[in-house]
Amino acid sequence: MKKLLPLLGALVLCLSCGGVKVKVANPLKLNRTDETVELDWKEVQKRLPGITPEDIVVIGPKGEQLPSQVLYYGGVEPQSLIFQATVGPRSSTTYRLESGMREDFRAQAYGRFVPERMDDFAWENDRIAYRMYGPALERTGEISNGIDIWLKHTDSLVINRWYRPGYDYHTDRGEGLDCYKVGRTLGAGAMAPYEGGKLWLGNNFTGYKVLDNGPIRVTFQLDYAPFPVDSLTVTERRTISLDAHTPFNRITEEYTGDFDELRVAAGVVLRGPGGRVIDLLDKPIRKVGYWEPLNTDNTPDNGHTGIGLVFPCEIKVETRLGHLLASTVIPQGKPFTYRMGAAWSKREAPTSEAMTQLILDETAKAEHPLVVTFK
Repeated sequence: MKKLLPLLGALVLCLSCGGVKVKVANPLKLNRTDETVELDWKEVQKRLPGITPEDIVVIGPKGEQLPSQVLYYGGVEPQSLIFQATVGPRSSTTYRLESGMREDFRAQAYGRFVPERMDDFAWENDRIAYRMYGPALERTGEISNGIDIWLKHTDSLVINRWYRPGYDYHTDRGEGLDCYKVGRTLGAGAMAPYEGGKLWLGNNFTGYKVLDNGPIRVTFQLDYAPFPVDSLTVTERRTISLDAHTPFNRITEEYTGDFDELRVAAGVVLRGPGGRVIDLLDKPIRKVGYWEPLNTDNTPDNGHTGIGLVFPCEIKVETRLGHLLASTVIPQGKPFTYRMGAAWSKREAPTSEAMTQLILDETAKAEHPLVVTFK
């Protein structure tokens, strides 16, 4: 018996070194490429006792280590494990979790507060970049809580480079540019209270908190000072999350105040001749899109920008107050999450039809997420 004990120990060690298998199933006819899946960290620990965020490794179907990220949601304890799966139409792919030496993968999602540029908050992935405006800019008299877009040719992260002193990011130097104008609008899909037929716009954000920051997902919160909505005073918090390999953000809005429910609208600013609303009005309406006219700032051809919004509920769609508006009613203090994304005609949306397909695909993914099970 004593001779068997070391053999049994070796057998247990051998079985445990294989890790645990995770099956990712795709219920759609649509091919799902580099799409994020999320596992509860406590469930991972149950199946891999003693595993830590420092030694968790995700192995792909060909035996290769894949980029992964442990999420903390702004806290100190791990909450989730994410990695990106590729699954064919109505099929499944199996991955493996195990303990090992984590490779140092290049970040493909990143964001930061930018005090050197009037307190912007900028974020990006390998496809596109965005920004919001902060308190230092508001003190100059420039007020906007709309979403700005930076268009990119490159898969590289550009925020830090474009913010260098003297760099003109309004001119395309081969990596892309900022040719989108926000002003006192909702820009590319921000949300605002929409009571009494009026949009009630807040000011620039007053505070921020980075919750997670790459290599796969960047998530951050922006807080806004109380602002008037008709006879009410409302406080707003935005939580924005962007994953690698997608132009679509998840935006969670929380409005608090002395009310039971609030009509809100996410809006895309309209640009006039040459721009058009993308026809996505099949019932029930849960998505909208806008194809901007050709942008000729600083050059004859900066291309077209397409913008799409996807909602978890039916919405009312209208064009008024200078915006394409998508409105609904949400309860006080309850988080409401929708998706907002943009694409460029010089990259992955060469035509309005291509932008339409991006929005349709994102809607299908939102309604039919990948199904993840431990094996």
